[in-house]
Amino acid sequence: MRDAFYDVLKARRAEIEDRYRRLTPVSARLAREAADILPGGTTRDTVARRPHALFVASGAGGRVTDVDGRSLVDLWFNATALPLGYADPRVVAAASAWLSKGTVFYAPTGLETELARAIAGRLPSAERVRFTNSGTEAVMLAARIARAHTGRAVVAKFEGSYHGSWDDVQWSVGAQGDGMGPASAPQPVAATGGLAGAAGRVLVLPYNDLDATARLLERHGWDVAALLVEPIANRMGLVQPKPGFLQGLRDLCDRHGIVLVFDEIISFRLGYRGAQGLAGVTPDLTTLGKLIGGGFPVGAVAGRAAIMAATEPGHPARVVHAGTFTANPVTMAAGKATLEALTPEVLDRLNAEGDRVRAALRQACDGRPLQVTGAGSLFKISAARGAIVDHRSSLAADAEWEDVASLALLCDGFFLTTRLHGCLSTATGPADVDRFVEAVHRLVNG
Repeated sequence: MRDAFYDVLKARRAEIEDRYRRLTPVSARLAREAADILPGGTTRDTVARRPHALFVASGAGGRVTDVDGRSLVDLWFNATALPLGYADPRVVAAASAWLSKGTVFYAPTGLETELARAIAGRLPSAERVRFTNSGTEAVMLAARIARAHTGRAVVAKFEGSYHGSWDDVQWSVGAQGDGMGPASAPQPVAATGGLAGAAGRVLVLPYNDLDATARLLERHGWDVAALLVEPIANRMGLVQPKPGFLQGLRDLCDRHGIVLVFDEIISFRLGYRGAQGLAGVTPDLTTLGKLIGGGFPVGAVAGRAAIMAATEPGHPARVVHAGTFTANPVTMAAGKATLEALTPEVLDRLNAEGDRVRAALRQACDGRPLQVTGAGSLFKISAARGAIVDHRSSLAADAEWEDVASLALLCDGFFLTTRLHGCLSTATGPADVDRFVEAVHRLVNG
């Protein structure tokens, strides 16, 4: 259904794109050069935007400087990976100390033990920890561990949730149109080409619908090894679970012998003990990434010792796990420095600023068909009239309006995703937050 409010800004797309081109001529040139050697002009689809990607020269604190010399307020921090902002002195010092010693070895250094203990000291679910090089690898390893532990094959995930680029979770991420099936029993829809098929490997569930999930698990539960869930659903629009939803999943997994996996790759920043600590629900396994590497490639699986034992020598269905750069000392040192800086008091202040920005954005968007969602230091503006509670309600959002709005804000000096996801860091200045809210107010009320 068309909406006149959205049409006003979308009609200005050509004007806003032209302004962006004038502001970013060097980025435009680099984008053309990239297209000559990189398929699609990038090796990371999520950073693409119309009319061309923004190329960055450096970052410091809460800002990045693009290759055209513009200082921009960063409000996504490489997909939430930098809660302390760019080039935090504590993280730089910790990582630099290892650059002169050697960046990686065919041996442990002890730093991986220290970071693992730091994680275990925070997460109720973390009795044992294994590191990987990315969040995708962490999810893949968690599923393998769950399969080895249960002897089952199926991975259950929620419609609309993104858990990385591994085959068995690249289903029903941004699904729409034909093939989705009924809302109470979603059918797997491929999110990318090149997948071999979901039959016997993937079960898709409806987020925030505990009754429908229970019915599906009654039917399929004894084939399910792992149930993956985001405690805050990022791609849907930073949607929070309804009261009792996560505890209900815990109960269902206990009933059916399923390994409950919390994907806290983003939500770990919500509190000192992660989203699971805030919810009071303890999963069997937790996948981590982003902030635990201090800005370097990282992932981890943390969980109950009895389940993580599947990776130990002598286990009858042992999960073999290696990786040339896994737990390299530079990443471990940077991650440990980051966690040490994120004390309960620091996270409380960061979350309070997140509460402030969401409240201010709601006021700026008041009376408009816009929704502001999120939690902690995360926020999202969605071009939708109705509340967004799951994947299918998120499809009502006008993605084109969000894309044009994001580009207009980038022209004004504010760097978010093309779908208007944002987050704060401890280096984000209150004045920059106020200027951002004012820019949003002008955009939606101008």
